[in-house]
Amino acid sequence: MMLDKLFKIGNPFKLTQREYEATINALNIFFGAIIGVSLGNITEIPMDEYVVLLVVIAALVSSILLATYTHRRIWNSIMLVGFLLIAWYLESDSSDGLVDFPDRVLPTLTVWGALAILTEFSERAENPRSD
Repeated sequence: MMLDKLFKIGNPFKLTQREYEATINALNIFFGAIIGVSLGNITEIPMDEYVVLLVVIAALVSSILLATYTHRRIWNSIMLVGFLLIAWYLESDSSDGLVDFPDRVLPTLTVWGALAILTEFSERAENPRSD
């Protein structure tokens, strides 16, 4: 009846297309802001190191976005995990001065990537109005 349609919540374990898009947009806005704040607090870093840091972070952010906006989900998710592992390795081997991430930037990127992949592989409803 009419009340059944009004109070139908569908399957709460399946995302509709709109819910998926909202989740991805929220992750991108939130974590983009966190990264921006973290980079805005850098004051004493040589310009060449800053440029390298920006290139590495831009590559990681691009990988996160690519994993969520492409139809090649598995390949791009594997690539993202690989890039994050390389970044963690470069951070742990920072005595060479390759990349020295500001505090909390690499964990933030990792959590963002993990949540993006989790959302990407979450189950979705076929009809946005039914589930």
